[in-house]
Amino acid sequence: MTGRKSTRGQVNAVVDILGQRIAAGSYAEGETLPIEQELADSLDVGRNALREAVKVLSGKGLISTAPRAGTRIRPRQEWNLLDPDVLRWHADPDTATRGFMLDLIEMRRIVEPKAAELAAVRGTREDVANILSAYEDMAADEADQEQRIAADIAFHSAILKASHNEVLTHFRYAIAAYLKAHSRLGQQVSPADDAEDLERHHRIAMAIATGKAKSAYSLTVDMLQSNRSHFEAEA
Repeated sequence: MTGRKSTRGQVNAVVDILGQRIAAGSYAEGETLPIEQELADSLDVGRNALREAVKVLSGKGLISTAPRAGTRIRPRQEWNLLDPDVLRWHADPDTATRGFMLDLIEMRRIVEPKAAELAAVRGTREDVANILSAYEDMAADEADQEQRIAADIAFHSAILKASHNEVLTHFRYAIAAYLKAHSRLGQQVSPADDAEDLERHHRIAMAIATGKAKSAYSLTVDMLQSNRSHFEAEA
């Protein structure tokens, strides 16, 4: 980690490296990290940058520090799994487990149908325009995989925002983590399945745009059930 990075840049880099290692299980729950100077040297950063990174990781629930006890990896159930960084580390193709992906699918099944229902009732013209715009970006012939995933994330994020429920809106990070992980796990989608998926998104968008709350709910349930079925068949 050599070079002329700012202290903040070094801190962010250390947070990312250690966070990925912890999420991947390189350090076991309850394990003590190497002593400060040894760890700083191995990462090629100063002790101050390492200390700041430890504070960040502690705030995310991944580690704890105590005098004479060192820095330990906390039990997984204490990690803040809805933190955007923690989600991103877990969704890395080298880290994501089938169980974690299924947990994300289950979370989506709980959150997204209700968000779509609320969006149909509460969504403004601007909200609807954002949902339809994201769908059009998904359906664009020239869109490559990365652009398609970005548009898919924008579509679901726009629905959450249109629910006008501040708490629901924050689930966009978990949905983004799932969509990115699923696209990078090498799972193949047939042209027919892809066309069907686009049509499902279109029907949801139109249900919201026309204020059909019950349809928006049930169509979202159907889409997520289809996604789960495809994932389980491919995993």
